[in-house]
Amino acid sequence: MHPLSMMTAKEIESALEVLRADGRISSDSTFHGCCIHEPPKKELAGWKEGDHLDRRLELVVRHENEVYEALVSVTRNEVDEWRLVPGVIPRVGFVELFRVMEACRNDDGFREALRKRGIDDPSNVQIDPWPTGDYGFSFEEGRRVQRCIAFYRPNPNDNGYAFPIDGLMAHVDVDTLEVVHIEDFGTWPLPTELGNYDVESVVRDYGPIRQDLKPVEITQPEGVSFSIAGNEITWQKWRFRVVVDDTEGLVIHQISYEQDGKSRPIIDRASLAEMVVPYGDTRPTQTFKHALDSGEYGLGMTANSLRLGCDCLGEIRYLDAFQLLDDGSVMTTSNAICIHEEDFGIGWKHTDTLTGNVEVRRSRRLVVSTISTVGNYEYGFFWYFNLDGSIKLEIKLTGILTTRAHIDGDDLAFARQVAPNVAGPIHQHIFCVRLDMAVDGRVNKVVEVNTEALPQGKDNPYGTAFAAREAVLSNEESGMRETNSASSRYWRVESSEERNRLGRPTAYRLLPASTATMFASADSPHAKRAMFAKHNLWVTPTVQSERYAAGAYPTQKNAGEGLPKFTENNRSIEDTDLTLWHSFGLTHDVRVEDYPVMPTEYAGFMLVPDGFFDRNPAIDVAPSEQNHCH
Repeated sequence: MHPLSMMTAKEIESALEVLRADGRISSDSTFHGCCIHEPPKKELAGWKEGDHLDRRLELVVRHENEVYEALVSVTRNEVDEWRLVPGVIPRVGFVELFRVMEACRNDDGFREALRKRGIDDPSNVQIDPWPTGDYGFSFEEGRRVQRCIAFYRPNPNDNGYAFPIDGLMAHVDVDTLEVVHIEDFGTWPLPTELGNYDVESVVRDYGPIRQDLKPVEITQPEGVSFSIAGNEITWQKWRFRVVVDDTEGLVIHQISYEQDGKSRPIIDRASLAEMVVPYGDTRPTQTFKHALDSGEYGLGMTANSLRLGCDCLGEIRYLDAFQLLDDGSVMTTSNAICIHEEDFGIGWKHTDTLTGNVEVRRSRRLVVSTISTVGNYEYGFFWYFNLDGSIKLEIKLTGILTTRAHIDGDDLAFARQVAPNVAGPIHQHIFCVRLDMAVDGRVNKVVEVNTEALPQGKDNPYGTAFAAREAVLSNEESGMRETNSASSRYWRVESSEERNRLGRPTAYRLLPASTATMFASADSPHAKRAMFAKHNLWVTPTVQSERYAAGAYPTQKNAGEGLPKFTENNRSIEDTDLTLWHSFGLTHDVRVEDYPVMPTEYAGFMLVPDGFFDRNPAIDVAPSEQNHCH
């Protein structure tokens, strides 16, 4: 087993047994994090097959109302660390969330509020718990709290988001299951139109299902071109390891490219360091919303079990994942990671008009993906590895809008009407990816490149000249940057030691997409808890413990944690082991077409070689067989 192998169910159970035998936990203890302990890079670099391996797990435990971080060896069956973490609030677990929902339905005050709205049976009410953030409410002080909004389900399988119960919000203590406060802002009429999207409902409500799409069959009669050993994937000249982390979701380790028999490192570790979904609607049941879905709920905890022909298409290989639930049970997510190849159009082509000769090569990419469902939203995380040495992360957003009631006269700047009496509030999805870079080694620098138009003059008589200007980012403050489409801005991570055959540093470009930063003001509760969303780029020296963009414990009170704290000493970022933190995403100004279920939207970025190779690395791709080309 490699030190970065996926965590197993047996290891989780063994860690709990060790803690129990050591007297650290009891039947009342709850668990709010569990992942493999990643050894220091130097240890990983020197490890080879057959070496002794001390396999350890990191756990977050709540015991007797205190939070502890445990480091447990499941090789030696010993507790190596048991550290009190004062003043933090652990994330809410799955089991706890369902108890919160039930507590809300059973509360007399909440039931009375439902009756005011003509709802007598609370079992027909869908409860959506949301993180509270930090708004300074006295009744939340010293408590672990979820804010609960509600939706009506006429029947159990109906889409609750078609029937928002607006103007009602309950604050529920996660530990005592007490409804500590109910906010009632008035009543709005319940919609009357179903918003279901299963086949039977679509036929009944919208018309027949299309019958004119012929099947698309993707086959590889000779098998796949990649191989999997444990959690290590090898494809073409790529090699890397994958895990499903309980917080970060899909994490990719040790990305390298083999050239001339030499393994060339590119990225040590790529992960989603945090995400935030801030809402801009001013209605009281909406304005507080700014979920930090990774840190507050866990993208690995919410990972889907994927099914052939639905989430992935082609010759698929899967990897399972195991996670520790808050009640101490182990959750198995079968088929959590999907690995497959797909055709990706023309890789390169040229037609020589003088000779009539045509050379064309098909492109292909390896796809590694997971999908997480967080409440109403689905997030698909798709990493693409290409034959030309480029890497792309594409996040696919779908699912269902969270909704509110709408009546004539409502301000449509804050929410768009999507159905009679139903509106979808304006919001953003901002992701922060942590890229622990290692371009030809761990001594790198970052260069920003902007293209600018030159003024017309003696050297530019026709006003046609434009040039790419470079500037080295020297410290953490200078590494806080925004995208700029007007200057085609990108960032290049250069090796400080290696050169290509032209004498230039070997490098990779970070190519951002056009993306917004957070609109909420800097002193707002939203921004204070998610400051990573105020810049599109942060650059820090790599510290393995600096892992989460909004801090390790973002629930409720985390202002200033994460990247603001990491960068407060303005460390040098030249010629050292570097981590890039790239924040990107989209602003969702809702459309009618987003209802009742959303077509997929996309966000992401690319990493492309920039002098890393001496020529087009896909020059050696074989021509396609003619019987496959028509």
